[in-house]
Parts: sequence; C-alpha cells; structure tokens
Amino acid sequence: MLDTRNIEIDMIRTMLKDDNNSQYIEGSPGVRIVLFSFLGFCGLIGILLKIIAEKKIEQINTAGNATEALAQLNDIFLKFLIVPLSVFCTVQGLYLIWLGVQTMRAGVYPPPSVKMPFRTKVQTGIKANISAITFLFAGVCNFVIIAVLLMMRHGIFKHI
Repeated sequence: MLDTRNIEIDMIRTMLKDDNNSQYIEGSPGVRIVLFSFLGFCGLIGILLKIIAEKKIEQINTAGNATEALAQLNDIFLKFLIVPLSVFCTVQGLYLIWLGVQTMRAGVYPPPSVKMPFRTKVQTGIKANISAITFLFAGVCNFVIIAVLLMMRHGIFKHI
C-alpha cells in the first residue's frame, strides 16, 4: 500500500526546489527606462516639496497666536506630506493589487501580459501564488499607510 502523505511531501519538495532548468524572462530596456524615470520624477518632486515646506515652516509666526501657527502647520502638513504620499501610495497600491490579481489568474509570475525591467525567474504553482498573495498584501498596506497618515494628522492637530 502506498503512503500518499510521503508522496505529497516529495511532490511539494520537488516543486519548491531550485533546479538548473529554470526559465527566465529577460528584462526590457524600455520598461527599465520608464521605471527609473518614474523613480527619478518622484524623487525630484519629493526634494522640491521638502524645500518648499521648509521655507513655509520658517515663515510661520510663532510669536503671535499659537492656534493660528498650528493651523498653518496643519495646512503645510496636509499639502506637502499627506497629499503627495497619498498619491504615490495609491498609484503603487493599485499597481501591486493589479499585479497580484494578474499573477493569480495566470498562475505564473511574471504574468504573460507584464514586461519586467530586469531578468526575472519564472515562477509557477505555489511560488506564483505566494508571490501573488505578497503583492496583494503589499498593495493593501499602501492604503493602510494613507489611513495612518490621516489618523496621525487628526491626532496631532485635533485641538485646532
């Protein structure tokens, strides 16, 4: 009589093994340029917002009314931190959720419709599902970051 449990364990071990017959998808130079352009643009916007926010904070009149100074700080916090980070986290979160759904549907990572910026090993089966779940979790975490920022703003400036 066959021991099916041992056979299942052996099957899982062979699926998780990194063999020399692995397939890879080569990276696309066009996608790499788009990725680095996006990251550079986000970095540039972040640096500009930091410089502008520092100048605005220096202009706050703390000698006057404290409530008015806190209101100005609240406005700076909203315009220069929460809104840009919310936009970035929303775009990134939607992309990660989309990538997770595409990976789940195809059962393969990277999905056939997605070009990769770098050389990527093709994952199938359990590994692809784990990757898809990880993408979905990371996408949801981006929206949690937005909620935490809004709660933090409310907690800091609730006395205004």
